[in-house]
Amino acid sequence: MTVSPASLSAALAVLGNPEQAVPAETVWAQTSVFYPHWWRKRWPQHLALPEFLKRPEAQLSVSRKRLFELADGIETEADALSFYVAVCAWGAGTYAQQVARSMKPLVQPDAPAKLLEGFKVAATSTATESYAAFHDAGPAKIKGLGPAFFSKLMYFAAGQPSPLATRHPLILDKRVAQALGWKKTADWSTSEYSAYLDLIEALHQQWRPDLPTDVIEYTLFQGPAAALPPSI
Repeated sequence: MTVSPASLSAALAVLGNPEQAVPAETVWAQTSVFYPHWWRKRWPQHLALPEFLKRPEAQLSVSRKRLFELADGIETEADALSFYVAVCAWGAGTYAQQVARSMKPLVQPDAPAKLLEGFKVAATSTATESYAAFHDAGPAKIKGLGPAFFSKLMYFAAGQPSPLATRHPLILDKRVAQALGWKKTADWSTSEYSAYLDLIEALHQQWRPDLPTDVIEYTLFQGPAAALPPSI
C-alpha cells in the first residue's frame, strides 16, 4: 500500500530529530512494575497459576528484553499461558482495570491452546498473517482479546527485531494510533494493521534505517515532546 506524503510527514514530525532517537537498548529496557496478587485474586479456577505469580514479593517487574527471552521457551499450553500473563502484566502495569481486562480472555476454555497456536504463527509467519490469526476468526482468535494486547503478544513472540526486519510485528494501541493522527483508535482490521506496517517501513527508511522498527513504535507511544515556553 502506498503511504501518503501527508501521513509520512505528520509521523516524521512526531518522531522528531533522528539524531535524538533513543537506542534500541533503551526500548528493550522499558520495564513495568505489577502486583502479582491482583492477578491471583482474579485467576480462573480451571487454570494452573503461572509460577512467577506464586512468588511472595508484593511487586514484580518485567522488561521488554525479559519478554523476548521468555518467548524462546514457549513449547506447551502452560508456557503459552505464562507468557500471556507476563506480556499482559507488562502492558497493564499497575492499572487494575487493565489487569481485569487482560483476565477476560482466560475465561474461555480453549484460551491456552489458542494462545499457543498464535505464538507459533507469530514466530514463523509474517506480521499480517499473525495479526489475522488473532483477529480474523483465525486459530488464535479469543473473545475479549483485542489488538492493543494481542499485538503486544505478536511483537514479543516474534523475537527481538533487527534493523533489517522492516515488517516485524509491532505493537499498535490507542496511543500509537493517536500519535499517527488516526481517527480510529481500536479494533483495526488486518488491512489497517498492514497499512500501519507500511507506514512504519516508510518511516524507518527515512528516519533511522540503522535502528529496529520498534524504536519507532516506542517513540510514537511516547508522543511528541512538549514544546518549551520561550526562554527568559
